[in-house]
Amino acid sequence: MDSDNTVADIDGGALDGDRPQVHPHGEATKEILQQFNEDETHLKVRKRDFGFLPIPKGRRYDPKLKPEEQFAFTWRMNLILATAATVSVANLYYIQPMLVAIATDFGVTNEDVSRIPTLVQGGYGCGIVLISPMGDLVRRRPLVLLLIVTTTCLSIGLALARNVAMLEAMSFVVGVFTVTPQICIPWTADLAPSKIRARSMSITLSGLIFGLVIGRVLAGTISKFASWRDTYWMAVGIQGVMAGVLYLALPDTPDKNIGLSYIGMLRSMVHFFFSYPTLTQACLMSFLTSAVFAGFWTTLTFLLSTDPYNYNSFQIGLWGLLGIIGALLAPQWGRLVDRIVPWTGQLMGTCISLIAMVVAVSAADISIGAVAVAIILYDMGQQLNQVSSGYRLAGIDPKARARINGCNLLFLFAGQTSGTAIMTKIYNTHGWRPTGGCAVAFVGTALLVLLARGPHETGWVGWHGGAQLFKKERLTDLSPHAITEGRRKKRKVGQDSVLEQGGAGDLNTMVVSSPGQGVVSPNASK
Repeated sequence: MDSDNTVADIDGGALDGDRPQVHPHGEATKEILQQFNEDETHLKVRKRDFGFLPIPKGRRYDPKLKPEEQFAFTWRMNLILATAATVSVANLYYIQPMLVAIATDFGVTNEDVSRIPTLVQGGYGCGIVLISPMGDLVRRRPLVLLLIVTTTCLSIGLALARNVAMLEAMSFVVGVFTVTPQICIPWTADLAPSKIRARSMSITLSGLIFGLVIGRVLAGTISKFASWRDTYWMAVGIQGVMAGVLYLALPDTPDKNIGLSYIGMLRSMVHFFFSYPTLTQACLMSFLTSAVFAGFWTTLTFLLSTDPYNYNSFQIGLWGLLGIIGALLAPQWGRLVDRIVPWTGQLMGTCISLIAMVVAVSAADISIGAVAVAIILYDMGQQLNQVSSGYRLAGIDPKARARINGCNLLFLFAGQTSGTAIMTKIYNTHGWRPTGGCAVAFVGTALLVLLARGPHETGWVGWHGGAQLFKKERLTDLSPHAITEGRRKKRKVGQDSVLEQGGAGDLNTMVVSSPGQGVVSPNASK
């Protein structure tokens, strides 16, 4: 065969499921057609996870169809993803109300066991860096299944721990693999239609918040009436059931085909941090506010177990029920953020958190009412802050949502690790008031970081673009591929001028076009 007469464009049509395109001056040989038909791996329906576990027929992805045509995003799927976040993230918070019981069981001091929450959060931080970005690299169904089965098995090790050192080591490893929520939240943003994306993300986030609350409550209750070890046996059971539900329900959506190696993916996260001002601002705020969140709850355990309260682990765990208020409000925060500039939501949330810590430092050591007010207000402020921040970050780059979320969560849990260590040390050395003063300083610094860059600023510092805090009209992310972080830019489309504005990383992008041109995707100029 003359190679000049026959050219089969296998690369061109393969991705869309087309047969080889043939040059008009020749014909594709039978060998080329046979090779194409035998090697259509890109068109085959994947039937097994991990090479041996059958995927339910209704959950298989057909490459000939778009994911949204096969897997409609329903409230049931949203609820399943939220529940998976609940069950998984609870692993990080079982330990907090059980510290005193564990110290008594092993015959060590409170300071000795206070290292365990720090190690759990440190492990979580490692998982966020090393595992959660893989949501942009691999198929998420097998990734989520592998993670939850792994944490189920590791929880058995926690239940069988025979000394503090073993408990510390196992807690760290459990933290590393407890990143299912950080796969589910960006996945929700990908699956949900743009018109309900903020609300859907807030529901999955509320599952994470509920896990934080229910983990404390269950641990405090079980350790009161049984043993702290039974808490981890319970965790084994509920995670096992959740793994079964996820196996039956999760769609086998394709990977994002970002064209990066694992190392390249990790490097891109560093690039994102130094390239997107919105991400950098969100990361710094996450570090500061989460340091207070973790440190406050850890030291509050010790405060409530001493004079004037002298509560046991069960009573301390019940205080976690107040966090349910924050979990229930998360979807409402999503609706609110859908109607205001997300930066405004962060401002409101940070101010509420600051008021909460002022109340705590002023009276939490003398008034149980002050403790309740501080818990409720800080949970409310923290959830509003997270919903608003997540909404902004989801609009930066849809193909990098897992990595961008990973950057933010890395700082969040670095903050939790640092906050737990710093505030516990201050409490053990100086008592409650200096600890509360440290918390106020952290939240105050977060407020300054937010105010340094206004709601419509596209650069690193300043208030360019004005101080409009509320949307004049409800804007929608009209393109699933929209990238909204960036500078104002003007370009030509035919004879008509189109102005695009990336709203400081907000999910909503303003696109103004001349009549007849329709809506122009912010990616169109790339």
